[in-house]
This record gives sequence, structure tokens and C-alpha cells, in this order.
Amino acid sequence: MKFFFDNNLPPAFAHALAALCDRDPDIAAVIHLRDRFPGDTKDPVWIPELVKEFGPWYVLSIDKFKKDHRAEREAIRRAGLTVYVLDSQWSGQPYWSKAARLVLWWPTLTKHASLSSGGVYRVPWRFTNQSRLEAC
Repeated sequence: MKFFFDNNLPPAFAHALAALCDRDPDIAAVIHLRDRFPGDTKDPVWIPELVKEFGPWYVLSIDKFKKDHRAEREAIRRAGLTVYVLDSQWSGQPYWSKAARLVLWWPTLTKHASLSSGGVYRVPWRFTNQSRLEAC
């Protein structure tokens, strides 16, 4: 599995999780958009390019893909990506709280990714043993 963090999340989150996943044979890569594309690359541009150049990915974003909603959603659908969108509550949280919560959610995300093949899912801020990802 390969995970791609879009530009609305700090590169450090992707890089820290890449280091934490270093010994997990199921995780081939965890990268940030700026590791492969210029930081100002628009979603409808990087989405098809990502898949064309690097194969299937699981995308994490805090973006609701609503700026150009139809074009972005269509690009995601055509690419067959699985996208995990962090719920709006994530936006108002401090940096370290977001980092800690992302690590807490990570096993759930990777398990879900191993069983999914496309779609957009909301990642709630709240996490319990019964927490679930919700299809968008």
C-alpha cells in the first residue's frame, strides 16, 4: 500500500508516518505531495498524474475537494483512488493534537485501505474502539 498526503496537511505528518511504517511490509510508501509535485499543483492535475506515474495510492486530505467539486470528484473517480478526508473538526486542532490523533487512527486507516478499492471516506476527529470511517 502507498499513502499520499495532499498539500493541506503538513509534510512532517507524512514523513513521520513513513518512518513509523518503515518495518511494515504492507506499507510501500508514505509521501507528501511536495515530495513528487510542486506545492501549488491543483488537485485535478496531480490526481491523474499520481496514478499514471506511480500506480494506485491511498490519499489523505483535510480538503473537502469542493473548490472545483465536480472536476476533483471526477478525477478521483477516474483514477480509482481511495481518499480519506479528515473531518472539519481536525482543522481547528493544534498541530501536535492532530499528529497524535493521526497516529491513533493510522491502524484503522491501513486496515481499511487493505480492504478497499476506491471511494471517499470521512475520518472523524473523535476516536474510540468503535470508531468507523464513513463513506462520503
